[in-house]
Amino acid sequence: MISATKPFVKFHRYDGELVSDIQALNSSGYHKDDIWVLKWNPDKNHSNQRNNFYKYSTHFESAKGDIDSKAHFFDNGAEELRTRLEKLGLTKDECSSLVRELQETDYTCLLVVRDLKDNIIKMND
Repeated sequence: MISATKPFVKFHRYDGELVSDIQALNSSGYHKDDIWVLKWNPDKNHSNQRNNFYKYSTHFESAKGDIDSKAHFFDNGAEELRTRLEKLGLTKDECSSLVRELQETDYTCLLVVRDLKDNIIKMND
């Protein structure tokens, strides 16, 4: 069920801050069906992107906590991430822009929340 409002998207690293944000959302009444973690995995792109592979494989991150029970987790290549973002209610251009920024920065995942209210989690700087 897609709502009429755009989902909230925050760039993240797969780390403790991500877990804190998810726990804050859960404490505020958000459930697994409202929260998605979309992790970009260059290994699944099937192309020769050596720089991205190097960045991804040398930044070992650990999200401590049971994310799977608190949010939907999706770990895939860029094309699949664009498709998933579109299914969550974003336009093709928005999806492409988000995935491109994810590939060009040191962030490795997106936190997507349906109908985010108030300031439950901190915005990206």
